[in-house]
Amino acid sequence: MKLSEEDTELFYKLHPALLFYTNQRKGVLREVSTIEEFMELPMEEKYKVREALYKHPKLIDSFVKENPLNFSHDELEIVRSWKDFIKDGFYLFRYLKKYAIFLDDSSSPKAYGVLALKSDFREMVGPCLPIVLKAVLLPFRGQIIHDGFLTPYPVSFGPGIRQDLEEAYQEAKARFGIITSLPFEEREESDEERLKRI
Repeated sequence: MKLSEEDTELFYKLHPALLFYTNQRKGVLREVSTIEEFMELPMEEKYKVREALYKHPKLIDSFVKENPLNFSHDELEIVRSWKDFIKDGFYLFRYLKKYAIFLDDSSSPKAYGVLALKSDFREMVGPCLPIVLKAVLLPFRGQIIHDGFLTPYPVSFGPGIRQDLEEAYQEAKARFGIITSLPFEEREESDEERLKRI
């Protein structure tokens, strides 16, 4: 349920560099002059910079074009792919062997298979599901990860809502399968597929 150790190290090389670059361009935190200093900041401070990045996603293109840290072509392609991020509220719905299921709250629900980074989701948010949280999902080498910032909300669910979520999950699986890479291209549903769902 976690990204490989090697890929996690790579993520923590690339993502803080992009956040540091964002801070340099947007001046969210003025006193930070190195990536190391940035990494030492409290999570709340880094969160402000992260919000600035997703408000201005064109910074991803600028970072790739300028390549201020001389990343390799492959590393830049990973960063470029983050333009396909999904920033939303989710239900952390279920732990499976390969990934955790993040269920979005849209009228046409989708279920995403998401890998954790350093810590397993169960360690971070506990064993009792579902949990409401805000997250940013990112593509990473054909898989989906989160960006290291999860904001869970302490909400408990009664049996009715749990049943609704189960139905939404089953509908999402039937319509789209479990989405395990981004960007997700929604294909047109055939009449035959539509009739099967009714």
